[in-house]
Amino acid sequence: MNAPCDLLTLYPFDNGYQEQLLECLADITDYPFDEQIDRPLLAELMKDFPEIDLLEQIKAWRWYRVDNPSILKNPRGALRRWMMKAREFGI
Repeated sequence: MNAPCDLLTLYPFDNGYQEQLLECLADITDYPFDEQIDRPLLAELMKDFPEIDLLEQIKAWRWYRVDNPSILKNPRGALRRWMMKAREFGI
């Protein structure tokens, strides 16, 4: 298992950044928000995608989900794939 990320090292400009990300995830309709699971997920995304503005991408994903509602079997995996596509397309 990987060691936990030090968020202030990754995002020293805003120590409330992860809290903003959590709030945004919690606001997504039909997203199975669970802080115990989503906090480590976000830390991992922050580590794996430092070049991406995760807050803006989560907001975009949220609105995509509003416009394209469907039951996701793995919403956290879908979010990770969204970030991979954002990196691929340089968003």
